[in-house]
Amino acid sequence: MQRAMTGRRAALDGLARILDAGAPEELFTGPEDEAHFLYGLLVDTARARASAHYSEICRTARRRSVTPDYVVDRAAVLLATIEERRRTDLYRILGVPPLSSGETIREHWLELAKRHHPDVGGDGKRFRQAQQAYEILRDPARRAEYERFWLRALGPFERVAPREDLPPLEVTAAAVRAARPVVAGPPHPAAPAAAEPPPASIMEPAGVGALLARVAALLAPVRADDLEHLRAELASATAELERVRDQLHTLASLKHALEA
Repeated sequence: MQRAMTGRRAALDGLARILDAGAPEELFTGPEDEAHFLYGLLVDTARARASAHYSEICRTARRRSVTPDYVVDRAAVLLATIEERRRTDLYRILGVPPLSSGETIREHWLELAKRHHPDVGGDGKRFRQAQQAYEILRDPARRAEYERFWLRALGPFERVAPREDLPPLEVTAAAVRAARPVVAGPPHPAAPAAAEPPPASIMEPAGVGALLARVAALLAPVRADDLEHLRAELASATAELERVRDQLHTLASLKHALEA
């Protein structure tokens, strides 16, 4: 694929690469025109019968002894993987360009905090997502780890998939997968393997979404009335334990009296 990739032959070669790709970034390591062609083919293939290359999809399916739906589903899964990785991209959560400076990241975090803090009636979930992203990117060691991951797993998409084309943060790739049931085919990973993920201290292999939710819950601000409620519960539990202790002391005294 040395020249601009057009025509039926290029589509057949591209579809073969889509089926063979273990992860979506494998498609975008070549020249600029090749990467753009493969991304366009990926999007077009996911349109199934509405695809401009549906005849090539059918031919590729016959060559691989699978159904056309299997080829379409493979493209849909690769696209869903791209969207999910970019949906949980820490830079995107903070609304800054990839690999932005620390000062830019801080400025955007402060702006998001003012707008979304629960104390001012903001979106608490959005606030916690941004808070966790900022906590990772403000730490030099954790940021360096995340940047290495970003360059492997997200960087290849930046030149082919405009950020404006991405779904809102609330839309997950699970919805994309649910829209199209997976069609049985030959042994092949149902979902592409992600680029080697960063250590668990940054994110889980499936992405940062689960980690953000878990850590954000721990970091969420606690309201004064919640603290008072917890204090009351603790006092009640302490009183109950003291009552049990007194009962055990009484039982021990009776036991000693009976044995005497």
